Amino acid sequence: MSRGGRLVPISDPSSFFLSTRQDSTDAEGCAISVVLEGIRSMTVEVQALVAWSAGSGGYSGRRIVDGISNSRLLLILAVLHKRYGISFDRRDVYVNVVGGMQLGKGSKSGGGSDLAVAIAVVSSLVGIPVRSDTAFVGEVGLLGELRPVHSLEKRISEARRMGFSRIVTPSSSGQKKTKRAGGKRSPPGPKEVSAGGIKQLMCDNVLDAINCGLVDKLPTKQTRSGPQLIKPKRRSTNRDDSMKDRAKPFDIDEREIILDDEDDD
Repeated sequence: MSRGGRLVPISDPSSFFLSTRQDSTDAEGCAISVVLEGIRSMTVEVQALVAWSAGSGGYSGRRIVDGISNSRLLLILAVLHKRYGISFDRRDVYVNVVGGMQLGKGSKSGGGSDLAVAIAVVSSLVGIPVRSDTAFVGEVGLLGELRPVHSLEKRISEARRMGFSRIVTPSSSGQKKTKRAGGKRSPPGPKEVSAGGIKQLMCDNVLDAINCGLVDKLPTKQTRSGPQLIKPKRRSTNRDDSMKDRAKPFDIDEREIILDDEDDD
């Protein structure tokens, strides 16, 4: 931080980056990530806005970022579309890391905030708020899996210190399928571990992590390629309704009613 042209040290960067955040409000398009810069872990706020694009035809929409790599955002959007049917076509996507924080491209810094970016953009797209008591850590893989990050315990401790009661992380083992005693496989889905006043939700894939972070779960259906987002039905506008009425032929009953009205007049 600079003041009067001089660099001023910040003793608590997490509190500095979250100083303007409303802790008790579940907000759309806002997710907290715990990143690692050097040997210091800190919490940062990732905000996203998804809006209909003004372009037409084959225009796919703009991708504007501040604080993360543009290629990283494109990778996350591609994974969401390919693996879970969450499409951002014809929509502009804006992502900003609050406070001017610049997250690097490596897995130690930028990659660990992938999950928070995915949560924020999906929340803004579907209009479901993100839980304000939850922080997110994880790198998104091309198969839709959550990959382990460096210094996970240090990040969990920082989230606990900042007052978060839940944190969504990759599975600690980094393996998708494990066996319990007796040779049986552990059930799919997030696994909860509570320690030191914070609940850790360990997820194998991005969709499970998104459902843990949002106030309401995404509506999905099971397909051969995996779970896919159920797209809401398009609401018809007044113009669409009027066009349908013009194109709809009159049947016998409607003609009789019109004739009766003319006779009455």
